[in-house]
Amino acid sequence: MKIAPDVYRVASTFGLDATLLQAIVDNEEDIVRAVQRAVQSVSTRSEALQITARSAVHAMCDYIKSGGAERQDDFIRFWSRRWSAFASEDPKEAALLNAGWKTNVDQWWVHRNDKKKDDWDDDLDD
Repeated sequence: MKIAPDVYRVASTFGLDATLLQAIVDNEEDIVRAVQRAVQSVSTRSEALQITARSAVHAMCDYIKSGGAERQDDFIRFWSRRWSAFASEDPKEAALLNAGWKTNVDQWWVHRNDKKKDDWDDDLDD
């Protein structure tokens, strides 16, 4: 599959796999018309690609969250290995910085999703 330059550019902007975006574009054949079914004001391919990419990223987040605490925890564990590893070039400092990253993010994101938004302010007082 050849990735169109505009597809690559938009996918990169959203941090999305360009192959996924191109597969959607190829499947729809006319991406502008496909997106217009939901957003009638779309008139350009660029707009349609941006909306499609944003929708894909949102769908990924929704998929992670819909799996409950287990899927969210798996994602945070996966991401923590990639994200916090770059916090410092000094291995000892990196280990210290990374020690609490997964736990803290897990608590603030995964467990917060178990609560009603009205209860979030209580957490901020801790």
